[in-house]
Amino acid sequence: MTPIRPGTSPFVPPQTTPQAHDPIHAAVASHDSERVLQARKEGQRANALDHERRSPMDALDTMRGIDERTRSGLRSALLQSLNPTAPAGYMKPEALHGSPWGLEILASGALKGGVNDAKGGAQSLNGRVFFSDRTPESASDTTTRENLRTKARGYSRGVGINASNASSRAQQHRLTQIIECSLDKDLALSLSYKPVTLGIKNPADIQSEGAAWLQAFLHNSIIVMGRAKPLLDKPFEESVKAVKLPETMTLTFEGSPDRTLRGKELQSFYKQSVGELRNALENGKAPYLSLLNQGTVVPMVLGFEKVRNLSSHSISATMGNASKQYSYQDKDHPLCGSAEGGRLKELEVRSLADLATLFLGCEVKGTSLPDDLLVRVKEAGTKADYLNPAQRDKFREKIMAQAAQLLPEDSNTALATLPLSTLQQINAQLRSEDLRAYLA
Repeated sequence: MTPIRPGTSPFVPPQTTPQAHDPIHAAVASHDSERVLQARKEGQRANALDHERRSPMDALDTMRGIDERTRSGLRSALLQSLNPTAPAGYMKPEALHGSPWGLEILASGALKGGVNDAKGGAQSLNGRVFFSDRTPESASDTTTRENLRTKARGYSRGVGINASNASSRAQQHRLTQIIECSLDKDLALSLSYKPVTLGIKNPADIQSEGAAWLQAFLHNSIIVMGRAKPLLDKPFEESVKAVKLPETMTLTFEGSPDRTLRGKELQSFYKQSVGELRNALENGKAPYLSLLNQGTVVPMVLGFEKVRNLSSHSISATMGNASKQYSYQDKDHPLCGSAEGGRLKELEVRSLADLATLFLGCEVKGTSLPDDLLVRVKEAGTKADYLNPAQRDKFREKIMAQAAQLLPEDSNTALATLPLSTLQQINAQLRSEDLRAYLA
């Protein structure tokens, strides 16, 4: 395992003269914020490193003999969003964190390493809070990260090779709903998978060991093979035949005869295992929004003001000798910021449909977005749209009004008391609406 090296980032060396060929470095050295902004409008990016490996922002942060008004003006010119949908003068985040656990993060008020930031692996930042910040990604780079949001967006999808990754758990939950529906309605299960043998260490733990087996089986035999995704949006009854389970299950015990399950005994085993796994996933083992969204993760990227004194960690590539640099904190990071900075200022979702699911989830769980939080909607292949707090709140009001119209007939029940299956139906209907019209 590569050791994690605590300490400040190595990418802020002592002040030096900027490279003459970079107009933005030169403009910063001249304290000329107008030249900085003009260079950016002409297509220059404020990410080049000088020969001491400082970005223009690093140079500004270490600059002496400059008044705070001038420093603030230069910082604004370096970070000001040029997107016409952004509020005037809005400065882009300097640190980003991506996660499928967006609702849980908002509810807890903090990024928590290993809880809503779990990334296993021999070289990873397991148990720490990972940030993508404005630093070079490797020692050979001549710029800071070309696309600051790439890594954060990748982590926000929650994918991985293990059965415990967020995306797999979300799909596992949908599959448990399909199997339970077939058992509850006496629909024939598709028992066409080869027989399986399961070793049971403690006869009293058959239910929990069955759930653990089922999780691994669904992941390896259905989800990894790509067979789950086509089922996520279909009615349960239409998907039963596509979920193939073992035709028999042989349980082996230490010091006791083997037991082969068939017929009703096998169905009972499946029912207990499915119920145990579903309950675990609904009680916090899977992101709530992914359950609400019928097994598809709702990824979010959280944008923060500058976080000072981040530690750094190198991770080697799986192929070749390349090594990439990652930034992290050992402590939980409050969304309101800390002595090290890092106040949450922006939330990115990939679509208005995902934003609708977020607001529905917030209502169910009694969570709200920070009052001044700007929402960034970045759909694939399009320029990002920004919703200021007033636009965001107007969108939420229309979403919740429509959700009220979708409640079961003659129901005055609060959303939080509805069964998950009903909430899933409401969410699916909300996502199918012309949500652009909700912004008018």
